[in-house]
Amino acid sequence: MRLFKALITLLLLSVPAAAQEPPVFALPLACTPGTDCWVMNYADVGPDKDGMATDPACAARTYEDHKGTDIAILDEAAMKKGVDVLAAKDGTIARVRDGEADRWPTPEDLEKTKADRRECGNAVLIEHGDGWQTMYCHMKKGSVAVKPNQKIKAGDKIGQVGLSGFTEFPHLHFGVIHKKKVVDPFTGKNLTEPCGEAKSSLWATNVKLPYEPLTFFHLGFDTKPPVLKELDKHTVERSALRKDASALVFYATLLGVREGDIADLSIIAPDGTIFAQKTTVQDKTRARQMYYIGRKIRETAPLQPGAYTGKISVTRKDGAGEKIFTDEKILTIQ
Repeated sequence: MRLFKALITLLLLSVPAAAQEPPVFALPLACTPGTDCWVMNYADVGPDKDGMATDPACAARTYEDHKGTDIAILDEAAMKKGVDVLAAKDGTIARVRDGEADRWPTPEDLEKTKADRRECGNAVLIEHGDGWQTMYCHMKKGSVAVKPNQKIKAGDKIGQVGLSGFTEFPHLHFGVIHKKKVVDPFTGKNLTEPCGEAKSSLWATNVKLPYEPLTFFHLGFDTKPPVLKELDKHTVERSALRKDASALVFYATLLGVREGDIADLSIIAPDGTIFAQKTTVQDKTRARQMYYIGRKIRETAPLQPGAYTGKISVTRKDGAGEKIFTDEKILTIQ
């Protein structure tokens, strides 16, 4: 009997352990992608510090050595109101940092932040087992709601989106780590692997966060040319204007524009005529770009009452051919 038990034990020890399935992650923000939050930057893949910004789809929606996914919110006003950062999976809080100021940084501020090695700002690191971790950066000062060694569940609030650390816009930097290697949640591959073919998405099936080569961040109307720094602090949503407005301006902020993109903007009046129109050829690849068109209104010729439609189309030509991205916004003149 002892010999039989010994043989069984030996056989069991000789059977290799089954590889654990990779985890799946919930959306780490209390928001609706495409409505009140947007991916601003994807991870930079390929060899480390190769001097190239290459996202998982072999495009350029990233920057050199970016080790995660940046999910932006609309503006500082949304940040102050509060956008919760959520645990993406069950786990244990490993480390936290709070107390870093939320600010619109100067270049000197950013350099000091980098020198002090506080790029992540207010942050939380969660352990999920089998070498998996998730990192949450740039949270709002005083918002971190968890402590080291605390057990948490997916969806639990761990803080709020802020403007701390090495950042110039309110957003969450979400990083996935497996056995000390950073992994892209869109492809399931570690960042040193080549771009292109994906293994398997690590996002839960209910997370509606597809890769987008170009994103329409915000479209709006105003009575004056917009200033991006002002919109960053507070975006005024206008659905209607009076017919005696002094001017009518339509603007669009996009994420992921490329050099050579052709942006066509127009405003269509209620009677179907073109109120304003403009074409711009993008001069360089940028993470974020704003375009606008419009014109002043003469007192002797006020705006027509009715619906004005602001339209934008972006034509992109590359090795895969030509693709056109479109969006529009409607304003009522009363």
